[in-house]
Amino acid sequence: MNEHAPGEHRPARIGLTYSSDPAPEAHDQRTIAEMNSRRRAFRVVARTGFILAPVMFLLPLVYPLLGRGWHMGPVICMTAAWAVLVSATSFAAMASTKPGDPPWVHQLWAVPVAVVAMVPGGIAAFALYGSVVSGVYQATK
Repeated sequence: MNEHAPGEHRPARIGLTYSSDPAPEAHDQRTIAEMNSRRRAFRVVARTGFILAPVMFLLPLVYPLLGRGWHMGPVICMTAAWAVLVSATSFAAMASTKPGDPPWVHQLWAVPVAVVAMVPGGIAAFALYGSVVSGVYQATK
């Protein structure tokens, strides 16, 4: 019976149970560590993109300087550099999100912006590459 007589001393029940789940504090720390790990990866990708984009834009200019003439491959590479720059900016924004904020939200704006950035990027690449090819042609004429 669960009823005890009044005045009867009942020992305090100690609720020690074995649980394989870590303490809530450990779970919070693990979550923070996972988020910091992702943010570190976002920072690495952003830095790589910020280095790779200028290289992708400027390195193809060596092609006409070597006397290779006009080719679309370097212009395409130079155009894609603009999309890489937008992507690197997105990853930098994801790395700086506050804890608890979803970092992937920045991808929602990055994809359309990258597509739109390729239009002026392509025009700039075409103009710069064309002027370098023209300059090389005039210098060697």
